[in-house]
Amino acid sequence: MRPLHGRCWARTGHPQRLRATYRRLQGTEQLLAFYDVHANCLVGEVHKRKTSADVLEAFQKLRACYPPALRLYVVMDNLSTHRHVRLVEFMAASNMEPVFTPTYASWLNAIESHFAPLKKFTLQVTDDRDHHRRRRRIRKYLLWRNCEAGTDSSPLATFMSNQLEGH
Repeated sequence: MRPLHGRCWARTGHPQRLRATYRRLQGTEQLLAFYDVHANCLVGEVHKRKTSADVLEAFQKLRACYPPALRLYVVMDNLSTHRHVRLVEFMAASNMEPVFTPTYASWLNAIESHFAPLKKFTLQVTDDRDHHRRRRRIRKYLLWRNCEAGTDSSPLATFMSNQLEGH
């Protein structure tokens, strides 16, 4: 867990100090996120690692949100786990087509613009002591965001039913 600085209105006087993070005993976590461009719905799931098995599990949950006859085009970066044989086979068998962004061009992916607000509202000015609190804050933001956008009834929103609670 790493404390993140940010901007806020604060009382005058001595600022509260953030703890040092020389040793991260709890490790890091990865957010696997999906964005439906037609419904403007953003969802995600936190994993301890981003292995091919974790990515495959997330894609299985994504596929379950939509009817099998509907072809899904999934825009992804060139992460090596995105090209794993099991994931490619699953996508081919599940009526899903991967669309890879060019190297160093992840900004072409429509989901990237949604990560800045997510970081601002969930991670800035935080000093979480455990991952559970951070996961809960991310989940609350995603639920609020989809509700405000009016997309909480989107098929992709069903992905949120059990996500971010712990892996």
